[in-house]
Amino acid sequence: MNSRDKDRKKTVESVLESRLSGRVRGLSAYSVPHHDCSVKLDGNESPFPLPPDVAAKVAEETSRLELNRYPDPEAHDLRALISEISGFPQEGIILGNGSDEIIGMLVTAFAGGTGKVVCPAPTFSMYRLSGLALGATILEPELDEKFDLDMGSMRALIEEKDPDIIFLASPNNPTGNAYSEDRIMEIIELTGGLVVVDEAYADFSGQNFLPLVKTHGNLVVMRTLSKIGFAALRLGMLFAGEGIAHEVNKVRYPYNINSLSQSAARVVLESREFIAENIQLIVRERKRVFSALSEMPGVEPFPSDANFILFRVTDANSVFEGLIERDVLIRNFNRPGRLENCLRVTTGTPGENDAFLAALRGALSL
Repeated sequence: MNSRDKDRKKTVESVLESRLSGRVRGLSAYSVPHHDCSVKLDGNESPFPLPPDVAAKVAEETSRLELNRYPDPEAHDLRALISEISGFPQEGIILGNGSDEIIGMLVTAFAGGTGKVVCPAPTFSMYRLSGLALGATILEPELDEKFDLDMGSMRALIEEKDPDIIFLASPNNPTGNAYSEDRIMEIIELTGGLVVVDEAYADFSGQNFLPLVKTHGNLVVMRTLSKIGFAALRLGMLFAGEGIAHEVNKVRYPYNINSLSQSAARVVLESREFIAENIQLIVRERKRVFSALSEMPGVEPFPSDANFILFRVTDANSVFEGLIERDVLIRNFNRPGRLENCLRVTTGTPGENDAFLAALRGALSL
């Protein structure tokens, strides 16, 4: 190899040093620690598998797919079904590979004014991660002592910073509570930017901002199938005015919803009666688990409108490890600030919830 060839040979280190975006260099990847536990209550998934007859129909329908062909680029049939179920015009529905992709689309399309994105904290980390990766300035006003929107901070930010996008997860993750509706409405009225109400957990709360999209031009709503039983499909949904949807569609990647997800989603949504039954059971179990946590010395559970409960203990790291030793996995959110010594448990089946409560008592040595 001559000297010119040696000069052309680049090392990974040199590429990382000279070419990596500065916006990415300081980020940490979204990650979920992996532990092999029989009782898995860390992901906010539904604990219920498909009913056998629905599973058989999914298998039958997906077996007919031509996997050598691209999927329907517009997911037309699936969007039409979602439109029929939701009563929302199909032209205003955009689908994403999970809500995460939709967050990226929104920042790409609409952070072009001041470049500022607001996401009250603590909240879902992908608002911040996607925004920073795409060059936006992230503003994170702290929630109030009840994990609700601090309107003093929100009013000041809107007036002084004029954000392009405000992400409001209601019910919020990881705190579990729905924000006060009057506070969300005030924000929608005050700001000249886009307000994104992320209703990933709305099925468990009853709060519903979807009808207001038609009358408030700067409001969009996100939903997902992940929390109600179909996390594997990775199907997020954006509901917006037709003009906003048109612009977001420009930055949507081609064929972003694969054929398997499109086909399976149509089947489960056409047979959706079982979904409501599962949601009702989860809500009942959430109340039962909350009551049990409330009676445990040294445990402070926070009211939840989602399919999980955030709770505080004296030593979260020790309790988290104690639960793993007892074959139960939840999420550890222990960090300085409002989430210090906080853990989050997904509502599972009655048996899984009993196992969690027993393991927690053991980890707390009650």
